[in-house]
Amino acid sequence: MKAAVIEEYGSADRFVIKDVEQPGLEDGQILVSNRASSVNPVDTLVRQGKTKLITGLFGEHIIGSDFSGVVVETKSKKFKVGDEVFGFKNALKGHAYAQLVAVDEDNAALKPEGLSFTEAAALPLAASTAWQGMTDDGKLQPNSNVLINGCTGGVGTAAVQIAKHYGCTVTGVCSTANVEFAKTLGCDKVIDYKTEKVPENEQFDLYFDATGNYTISDVKNNIAPDGMFVSTRGGMQDVKSTLQGAADLLLQSKMKIVHVKPQTADLQKLQLLVDQGKLKPYIAATFGLEDLQQAHEMQEKGGFTGKIAIAIEE
Repeated sequence: MKAAVIEEYGSADRFVIKDVEQPGLEDGQILVSNRASSVNPVDTLVRQGKTKLITGLFGEHIIGSDFSGVVVETKSKKFKVGDEVFGFKNALKGHAYAQLVAVDEDNAALKPEGLSFTEAAALPLAASTAWQGMTDDGKLQPNSNVLINGCTGGVGTAAVQIAKHYGCTVTGVCSTANVEFAKTLGCDKVIDYKTEKVPENEQFDLYFDATGNYTISDVKNNIAPDGMFVSTRGGMQDVKSTLQGAADLLLQSKMKIVHVKPQTADLQKLQLLVDQGKLKPYIAATFGLEDLQQAHEMQEKGGFTGKIAIAIEE
């Protein structure tokens, strides 16, 4: 099978398309003919070698988290050959930038019927991050007042739609170029972070930071007495902010960092929202597997809305 391989960590030009051995199956796994994937920020970190103490210091790596395709072999009682599925693998284990992917049955669900494989591949990790971060960590309640920082990115677009599903009033924070898009997503109020700040006297039941740029110390005045601050990264960008974020995480009971896990149950909830017309993927651009360099460069440059999709075999 063909896969996009990095023979050593580094810049986006390290991808090489080559033939690799087909993965074997263990009990409880399915083999998926992978039609599409997507690019997540964590994928670029793995490629750069920032996780190599976990992913390994040497050797070739196939990275990528999201998958969407057709089951061609199964050792699972949950799925049969021919099932169309979507889901994501642990980002540090990867292997989704390939034509065939071996997947634990608990990491997959049936693909929403109304989505193409490419559209479905744009949802799993990002939307699961939003779902688990808001409903599990953030204890999201109906009709809450919610702020979503980074509301037009992959996680943010899903977060807005999930919050609106709960009947929440949503304030979105994004850049000037994306304000109108944020309104079409359903944000009741949009703050352009380049020209204005979140009012200091406005408090939210859930402050969801999809950019990961902040810790609760940065925004504590905006958290309601019974509110929660949930971040995808906890503001851990340099040594100083990492120390502050770590201290806040230990000392602040109202702060959580999302540790997303692939779970069939959550993927099924996302599938239902898609089928009900309450959740849809937003794709900024689609690249072929052979164009992963450009896809990763676009991800690192930023400024786009939604997700970058990778078409493998439609």
